[in-house]
Amino acid sequence: MMATERESREVTQALDALYAATLRLTENGSKHPAILVEMLRQLDAITQARRTRLQLATGIVPGIVWMVLFCGAVLTVGFTFFFGTRNLPAQVMMTGILSVLVFMGLLVIVSINYPFSGPVHVSSEPLKNVVEDFAHR
Repeated sequence: MMATERESREVTQALDALYAATLRLTENGSKHPAILVEMLRQLDAITQARRTRLQLATGIVPGIVWMVLFCGAVLTVGFTFFFGTRNLPAQVMMTGILSVLVFMGLLVIVSINYPFSGPVHVSSEPLKNVVEDFAHR
């Protein structure tokens, strides 16, 4: 679901059920409040990790940063035209090399912007293996 930038309803329901079960334990006046505190702490950590993954699924780099990156790239390449050389092929080569370097940097940023989809992404296989491992226990 993260690859499609959507939230799983089943996971939300399962997490809600965990919170409800834990809160039922607190209503019964458990004899071990330290265990309940730790259970709530772990549920909070799970919830925070899920929120982080959902946020990352929508893209890492904010729009304003994209604007700055592309404007900086254009200005950097445009700046090379102020280096007036008498050798035009050398000027073209320097500008071309710099353009390729800037393009490669932007390509890397574009590739890792969506960590759960795209050419460079986090696989869902390890998480599936953990879920299957829990199901067999």
